[in-house]
Amino acid sequence: MKKALKITGISIISLILLILLVPYIIPNTISKEIESRINQNINGKAEFESTSLSFFKHFPSLTLSLNNFTLKGSAPFEKETLIHAKQLSFRLNLSTIFSKQVKIDQIFLDQANINIQVDEKGNANYNVYKSNPNPKNASESSSTAIKIEGIFINKSNLVYNDNSIPMKVSARGLNYSGNGDLSKAIFDLKSNAKIDSLDLYYNNSPYLLHKKIDAKLVTKINTNSLDLMFNENDLKINTLPILFVGKFSFLKDGYDINFRTAAKETDLHNIFTVLPPSIANRMQKTTIKGYAEINASLIGKYLAKRKIMPTLSFNIKVRDGQIANPKAPQAISNLYLNLHMKLPSLNPDSLYIDMDSLYFNMGKDYVNSIVKLNGLKKPKVFIKTKASIDLTKWAKIFDLGNLRGIYTIDLNADGQFTKKVVRSGIRQVDTVGVIPKFTLKSSLRNGYFKYPSLKASIDQINFNINGRNSDGNYKHTQLDITDINLQALSNYIRGSANVQPGNMAIDVKLKSKLNLAEIKNFYPLKDFELNGELNMDLQSKGVYNKKRKIFPVTEATFRLANGRIKTAHFDQPLEQIVVDGTLINRDGTLRGTQLNIKPISFIMAGQPFMLRAAVKNFENVSYNITSKGTIDIGKMYQFFAVKGYNVNGTVFTDLSLKGLQSDATTGNYQKLNNRGRLIVNNINLQSDLFPKSFLIKNGVFSFAQDNMKFEKFKASYGKSDFTMDGQLGNIINYVLTSTAKLTGSFNFQSNRIFADELMVYNTPKPIPGAPAGSSGVILIPANLNVTLSADAANVYYNDLQIKNAKGNVVLNNGTLTLDKTSFNLIDASVNMDATYKSITPKSAIFDYHITAKEFDIAKAYKEIKIFRTLATSASKVKGVIGLDYQLSGKLNQDMLPVYPSLKGAGVLTLKKVSLSGFKMMNAVSKATRRDSLNNPDLHDVEIKSTINKNIITIERFKMRIAGFRPRFEGQVSFDGRLNMSGRLGLPPFGLIGIPLTITGTQDKPIITLKRNKEAKLEEKEDE
Repeated sequence: MKKALKITGISIISLILLILLVPYIIPNTISKEIESRINQNINGKAEFESTSLSFFKHFPSLTLSLNNFTLKGSAPFEKETLIHAKQLSFRLNLSTIFSKQVKIDQIFLDQANINIQVDEKGNANYNVYKSNPNPKNASESSSTAIKIEGIFINKSNLVYNDNSIPMKVSARGLNYSGNGDLSKAIFDLKSNAKIDSLDLYYNNSPYLLHKKIDAKLVTKINTNSLDLMFNENDLKINTLPILFVGKFSFLKDGYDINFRTAAKETDLHNIFTVLPPSIANRMQKTTIKGYAEINASLIGKYLAKRKIMPTLSFNIKVRDGQIANPKAPQAISNLYLNLHMKLPSLNPDSLYIDMDSLYFNMGKDYVNSIVKLNGLKKPKVFIKTKASIDLTKWAKIFDLGNLRGIYTIDLNADGQFTKKVVRSGIRQVDTVGVIPKFTLKSSLRNGYFKYPSLKASIDQINFNINGRNSDGNYKHTQLDITDINLQALSNYIRGSANVQPGNMAIDVKLKSKLNLAEIKNFYPLKDFELNGELNMDLQSKGVYNKKRKIFPVTEATFRLANGRIKTAHFDQPLEQIVVDGTLINRDGTLRGTQLNIKPISFIMAGQPFMLRAAVKNFENVSYNITSKGTIDIGKMYQFFAVKGYNVNGTVFTDLSLKGLQSDATTGNYQKLNNRGRLIVNNINLQSDLFPKSFLIKNGVFSFAQDNMKFEKFKASYGKSDFTMDGQLGNIINYVLTSTAKLTGSFNFQSNRIFADELMVYNTPKPIPGAPAGSSGVILIPANLNVTLSADAANVYYNDLQIKNAKGNVVLNNGTLTLDKTSFNLIDASVNMDATYKSITPKSAIFDYHITAKEFDIAKAYKEIKIFRTLATSASKVKGVIGLDYQLSGKLNQDMLPVYPSLKGAGVLTLKKVSLSGFKMMNAVSKATRRDSLNNPDLHDVEIKSTINKNIITIERFKMRIAGFRPRFEGQVSFDGRLNMSGRLGLPPFGLIGIPLTITGTQDKPIITLKRNKEAKLEEKEDE
């Protein structure tokens, strides 16, 4: 007995010593093997501070722990952490510790942050595992075998952020256990998961927030086909039980998904526990009953690179629902709902909603609604809603105690919202097309609302709305709002409004009084301080029609006294604001309209500004306008915190404008009394005619009668710069009528002009792979008659650099005329007279006459694109030529010639030219076996030609080459086809000659020794 106890004691002591000593004897061996094993098999980078071995952590197994473990993600997320854990542990099979292979059967992840990221192209950071091309051999040589039977995650957080969908899932307090033989090709993984708080966002919108999850899952995993089968899965989100089944397959470039969830025969209360906290928290004391069913599915392939997405469906059915709150006198009862939703291919524009019934009561209150929606860009809508509700009851149920009133609505709508492009300018478009036909009756009586954090309420809220549209044309909408009333402290808005956009008819009666200092007591004003007394009284009834010269009968006053605005974005207020204006019309005519502003004034950062205006008789405008002061545009933008702009600039005015429109139009300028100055600095001006804005760096404008004088005017447009001095005339008539023209004359200087930037649709270079758009033509305003004496050092156009351009430029009736213009092009002096007229934003016509006494043909070929296009065979020709040519035609949407439209005539003089490599002459040399004709040098040869319908017709011209006297005539097309006749006069006098026919193309001419009997080249008509 003593011997047995002795042996037992020695064994126990030995075992304890072994348990205590083994972690100290072999940790380095195991940890080095694990570290090597991990880094050999991953694309990311794994690091840990230290290792530890213990029998006690998962007794009686030996556990290896990697402390403060970090794993970086795969490309393109190499610098971001995929997993950081306080400990990553492996349970080791004790019997294999001293064998050739150490076996791992369980993995533990404690207090980890798991960060899974997928970019917009579908690249994920979790693709860290390296596939082994020779798994069999690798297995045989490995000293570590992994046969995982369990995965455990404790007290961890997980983020899954997929920008390709886009979806984000955030799980906090994740505890997970999964058991199964992961070494098999096909196995069942039994899992339990609990999450303290789950958030789900889709397209940056929250769908689940702070939800508890309790899930029991059985997943069949096929590692051969990479399929996951979810057969028996029970989830609980808060108190809502959900059955989840489906299949998930890994594809080469994505996934194949078939998920289905259902919550059948559940209590309505359970569904409300899943709602966002902003709603659910308010309903903690609310009793919710009723029968409900929910089912949802996500089915289809997810291939991000091919933009293929699965389809999401959601359905809910509610019967006999009741919602009661102890604070509410009555409960919501008889809640009945059928709702079907579908989002094909996760495309928001394909959203389909069919709520074929929603009904409930609250005492005598009721809501009865049918809503159907198909699509978002051009949605088809069907709505049939009728309701009468006491907002007080609703406020008590949903804990909105500061809301009261009786609200009714009766809305019927059927049709489609569509858009159409109706240009009101060159870029501005009216996108309203068709709207659903509808009838609307709605009212609010004895309304009341109060922000809980503020002292005062908005009460006595009343309105009645009647609206209708019978044909879907938005212009035929009629809206009648009566009994408008809004009261807050001493402030109020009262009146009515009837609007008919189709015939521009209005009947408005509005009266308001606002003490701006009181607004903060009933409406939250963030970063604003307001002061002042604002009073408005508007009565207007009638139709506005400029052609018929009618105007609504109107009496309107608008007054703001002692105004002050202070924002958090600027350290000084806009103060001493005074606005006093009236608009009066008593007879319904344009003639009887009077506008009186007396005045608008304010002080900004110590700089005062004032404007007074008296305007009457809108048929023959009588005006009396004075303005004095400074507006600092930069400070204004800073004051109101306008984002996206870095604006600096000031406007100073000292103006007095007084006169009668008819005196300006008839030239009785002596009767006008317009004088004063306008000074601007660093002001941006945008015109519909140009894609960029003009920056006026400095400008002094003086007014005298009908003229505006420009002094010290310096401006830029894109990369272009210019200075001007001169004057504009007919200013008043131009401002007051749509048909008047501005007249004027200027001296214009520029260091550089980039003409391409003036093209109406010119934009920065497109993104590679994106479809290219046209740049448009340069638009010439039709309402100008202005002459410029221009001097530009450099003009850049279509890859050309024109230097020292000088001449007279006339802009008149939408036509630009160049008169006696000279410039330098490829180091040659050029003279040009030309006209240019823009027809549409994408077409123009031109007519020019150009003379150049001498220019280098090699430089022309290298630097002038159109020359290379028209003379493809001149790539090796060298020498000096002269040009005297007239050409007219059309320009396309990229300001390039429309070749079939070109017409012209002129002379090309070969002054001293070496036709080295000129293919036509070399072909003639070969056909006639006269080597001296190859690469000839020519002097003083005049070639006359005409251009029409895509064909250049060349008149007969003669040359002398080494005793030979060749002559040529015929046709050349713009696409390079030849139909030429020739004769090679033989020495000594050329009396005897060889007839030539030249066909083919400029690159491949065909020479036959016979008379030309070919038909003329086919002409191409301008479309």
